[in-house]
Amino acid sequence: MFETILIALGAFSVNVSISVAQLFLALLIVFSAVKLYKTKDFTVLNDWPAKFFILMAASQLTSAFAGINPSVSLSAVTSTWTYLYLFACMILFDGKNLNRVLAAFFAGSILNAFSGIYDVTITGMERAIGYYTHALTYGNAAAVVFIAALGLSFFVKFKDLKLRYLIYAAAVLSLIALIFSGSRGPILSTLLTVFLLSIYLYRLKAVAVISVLVVGFALFTASSPDFRKKLMTDRERQVGTTSASSVGTRIVLWKAAVKAISERPVFGFGSGTFKEYVDKNVTELVLSKAHAHNSYLHYAYSNGLLGLALLTGFIVSLFRYIIRRSKEYPPAKAAIFVLLVFLLEGLTENNFGDSEVVMLTMLLLAVLTARVGQNKNL
Repeated sequence: MFETILIALGAFSVNVSISVAQLFLALLIVFSAVKLYKTKDFTVLNDWPAKFFILMAASQLTSAFAGINPSVSLSAVTSTWTYLYLFACMILFDGKNLNRVLAAFFAGSILNAFSGIYDVTITGMERAIGYYTHALTYGNAAAVVFIAALGLSFFVKFKDLKLRYLIYAAAVLSLIALIFSGSRGPILSTLLTVFLLSIYLYRLKAVAVISVLVVGFALFTASSPDFRKKLMTDRERQVGTTSASSVGTRIVLWKAAVKAISERPVFGFGSGTFKEYVDKNVTELVLSKAHAHNSYLHYAYSNGLLGLALLTGFIVSLFRYIIRRSKEYPPAKAAIFVLLVFLLEGLTENNFGDSEVVMLTMLLLAVLTARVGQNKNL
């Protein structure tokens, strides 16, 4: 029971505070280690997602020592620990109290959505950030929450009406928050995920559903000059050169990442060194240098093609685990699309290295794929 309370508090905090969420993660890791010691049940650690994650961690350490600035890279590698939300919750959570944990998670997401909506409508901020550090982070998280709520609404008919309405409210508010974030990558990732979800649910009928969504999005864009400007006229808001636009910056950084990978293809440059590389090798004016704005390219830059291969193995094995679980546990069907939108977001943003988004997503995936128990209220 105490473990469930910790998970529920973690589920709430991943939406509202990165430091508190990390505190609960530390506690969950301790409790999961104790449980492993007492039960000697290493099923989770023996499965392929955990094996690939361990290999990924070893690869990152190797790349840190072999990279261009080991002291910086070793410090940056520590952010990987936030992925342990997945394994700690897999070990501790049996699904019997799914309703309580989901209620805490979506209550936190609703609070965060209101905070972002307040940012734009009351304080006059250009883009919503809620309790997060950046509008893109906020958009990525809102997209994950929306897809989770939407998926659960279709795949699970909760007998608890309060929870059902809480999920509906979270779906609506997180969608509004996503739009208010002004983050195109998460918005497009959400649209594509909804399209694939519609295909999964309705097959050919999905065409009609997507048509409605596209028309609705087009009407909203046409009726909102500020939002239309954000989406359509990126290159007009440049500083002397197209590379200083949002899209232009990404193109420059993607090219730089590809060039860097070709220079050190095996072990990469080490985590946390991308800005150093860009400062030395990129002459164009860009808006950001912190990362490659593509999770896959950035991971390959940091850890080489070997690291990217291990990351791919982790993703594929996690997908396979979730799909297997979905055949007997309905909430896991929603987890398929949660992981999908998270991966799509990685095409335009380094969300794999964003602790706020990672913790939220990994906890959610573990909760939606509880390994042992079946919830009698489903």
